[in-house]
Amino acid sequence: MTAAGQAIDDRKRGHVRLLAKDLAPLLAVFRALPESARKPQLPDPQSATPARRPVPLVPENGIVVRAYCTYLKDGENGKPQRAKRLYYQQNPDAWAAETQNDMLWLTEAEWRSLIPKNSSAGTEITVSKEIQRRFFSTIGIDYMEGSVNALPLREATMTLTVEKAGQLRLHGFGKMGKTHSAESKNEARTRGCELRVIGRINYDLKEKKITAFDLAGVGEAWGNKMEYISREIGIPEPRWKYGIACELVTGSAPHDLIPPYNMLHYSSKMTYFTGE
Repeated sequence: MTAAGQAIDDRKRGHVRLLAKDLAPLLAVFRALPESARKPQLPDPQSATPARRPVPLVPENGIVVRAYCTYLKDGENGKPQRAKRLYYQQNPDAWAAETQNDMLWLTEAEWRSLIPKNSSAGTEITVSKEIQRRFFSTIGIDYMEGSVNALPLREATMTLTVEKAGQLRLHGFGKMGKTHSAESKNEARTRGCELRVIGRINYDLKEKKITAFDLAGVGEAWGNKMEYISREIGIPEPRWKYGIACELVTGSAPHDLIPPYNMLHYSSKMTYFTGE
């Protein structure tokens, strides 16, 4: 069916798989249609009704960090490497579970609190509890399942150390959600994880602005959410490894402005910005 509502093929094909041999003939028919049959006739944007729930905007002078999450495994050298997990492994057309991404928003006051007043090498800063809570609970968790709620933070530490003026070294560790138990794999609402993260935050000495937010972490997750992990991705272990990576983005591209998932999630009970 085209976006304009015209059927491309009314024959009963059954399930169309995302394979070239299935899609090629349909795409050929689609491309031969006139533009009016391919694209819908949109009304005047000026007559559009504003959404009842406007999309939140990045806090004024705040920063945007994009985070990525993927499955990991132990490599031959003992170092973690990306694990290729497949959806529905028994299916001959099984596809790899794609790396997921989400956003982290920090207010101006929050990111400024990360810049030390003393730039002497060895100076240490304890990251605020509010930043630790939001970081570990929303993008420090295993969200390879896709749409998952934030997990409450049980325990955390995060410290910045000045390596040299303008460059900070970060170390952190967090425990989120439920503690692991023998029942975690089979019982509902038993999600939990723990993550260790290291990284570097750079800042401009003159402008007093953060210029890089490069972090990476390795963690272990457990628990169950509608049997998704064991049924669809086929993870038999009671605990599995995952990794995250973070980078600073400009916030100017449309995909940089997508709000953090747990700011908009319909049923999440977590308040994104709570203050100290």
